[in-house]
Amino acid sequence: MPVPDDAVSPADAVPKAAVTQRQRWAVETMAVAPDDRLLEIGCGRGVAVSLVARRLTTGRIVAIDRSATMVRLAAERNAGHVESGRAEIRQAGFESADLQSRSFTKIFAVNVNLFWLGAAAAQIGRMRDLLVPGGRLYVFGERPTPAHATANLRSTERLLRAQGFETTASVAAGVRGRLLTCVTGTVID
Repeated sequence: MPVPDDAVSPADAVPKAAVTQRQRWAVETMAVAPDDRLLEIGCGRGVAVSLVARRLTTGRIVAIDRSATMVRLAAERNAGHVESGRAEIRQAGFESADLQSRSFTKIFAVNVNLFWLGAAAAQIGRMRDLLVPGGRLYVFGERPTPAHATANLRSTERLLRAQGFETTASVAAGVRGRLLTCVTGTVID
């Protein structure tokens, strides 16, 4: 059973103004279960960590970010979740993070460029290895135009399929005419 809002410590409370539509949509899209084991790549200030950790009971979220400043802010925001064991926040790039194979039910990233730059195929392959059989990878984005959203969805789907994922895509209306996108890749073993 998820932690009720009134059981969240003040340090873990997320002011409504701090939660963007994109983050809320991402967490709702993932349908986080109380026992999920999640990895967030590029956690920023830790807002999504807070939204996810509230839904966990026996589950856990590990969040990584390259920036020491973002990790500090995320850890401060989620102090109670870290103390309870529902959240772990680490400073690391994805390629160098010490993560155990087959240990996550869901991996997600919101507006993270590793899916479009450099050795994306190798990174996607590593994500596939980190997921349990049937686990899911969620690649979220926010795009300014329908053309950008369509191009992003197509290229992300191609990338995930090439690495052995079965994919689905979804789009939602964002604020100021921007589009929220998600490509979900499911591990097929």
